[in-house]
Amino acid sequence: LIITISPMSDDFPMDVSLKANYDGAVTRQKNGELEKLRYLELDGIKGVEFIESMPEDKSGPRRQQWLAFRKYAGRNQMLNFMLSTKGSSFDKQRDTFAAIMSSSKITQ
Repeated sequence: LIITISPMSDDFPMDVSLKANYDGAVTRQKNGELEKLRYLELDGIKGVEFIESMPEDKSGPRRQQWLAFRKYAGRNQMLNFMLSTKGSSFDKQRDTFAAIMSSSKITQ
């Protein structure tokens, strides 16, 4: 599990950026890079969740990721939650990863 919170400028277009992230992921899905793509709300914050397709080398990383934007303490932020394991282990961890995502608590 890797969580990053990146500060964004005060005039950063969060809604436009969320849609751009989704649209970029649609292209990745059409190219076969993503198995799953959807908007997902975690603890009241709408984000984009995707699961990567199985890597060609099954010992390579496979990720489930959620990207979102929020205003916190008067500042715009990008949130990035990433769960990762070897491609060959991903299906065994799928339910655990989903539980981690759905149980995430985000201070607002």
